[in-house]
Amino acid sequence: MNRIHFFEIEDQDWCPKVLRDGVTDFLQYIVQAYHLYQPITERLVNALNQSGHDRVVDLCSGGAGPWLSLWNDVLQQSDNRILSVTLTDLYPNLSAFRAAHSKNIRIEFCAEPVDATQVPREIKGFRTFFSSFHHLKPEQAKTVLQDAVDAKTGIAIFESTQRHPLLLVYMLFTPFLVWLNTPFIRPWRWSRIFCTYVIPLIPFIVMFDGIVSCLRTYTPAELKTMIDSISAPYYEWDIGLQRIGILPVGITYMIGYIRKENKSN
Repeated sequence: MNRIHFFEIEDQDWCPKVLRDGVTDFLQYIVQAYHLYQPITERLVNALNQSGHDRVVDLCSGGAGPWLSLWNDVLQQSDNRILSVTLTDLYPNLSAFRAAHSKNIRIEFCAEPVDATQVPREIKGFRTFFSSFHHLKPEQAKTVLQDAVDAKTGIAIFESTQRHPLLLVYMLFTPFLVWLNTPFIRPWRWSRIFCTYVIPLIPFIVMFDGIVSCLRTYTPAELKTMIDSISAPYYEWDIGLQRIGILPVGITYMIGYIRKENKSN
């Protein structure tokens, strides 16, 4: 099916913070509880080792992304033993960022909004996107890639959604996941309970945005076309689909970096 760039409620300026944070808190919980991105650890570690980065800048982090569950696995396999991560977002979920930092002091955060298409040069590190690159229109996506290349930094993009009928059907059942998992999400918030069980706005947004996310997600072929349209000398790229189990779905990934021995060029 063709890519459809429909709007996601969570992206809109008019979306109340209590709802946006409620959605990102749920997504964060699912990513951590089910170790959603564990299958791509080896690819990410290889890129960090080959590029020589000791700092990661996570863009569009939402509710803090998967780094709380990924960090130890990455560190154990990494050549660098002082790896740090900086969480950023255009709409920072500061309570979630602070909670992540309190659990791991090597996970830092930027309290100010950060636009992924124009990352301030003082925020240095290997850039990662988890389940967020689909938010960008094609021209914005190319700008993000070119901005990373211009900064001579590595970039890794991972998407757990796809334009696949199985995932679209799965998204129809996500409200039940929200209802089942919300009691276990910490910190506890009455606003989250109210907007989940009394007026079920959070379950609806998770389902709606999940369907739209699937329709927005780029295929490996489309990501390759983007790379062909930008100037990226000395960069090495790895693009594909990391299968999970026997189903024909998985994690779409695109990783680009300059080998550390070529960085002087």
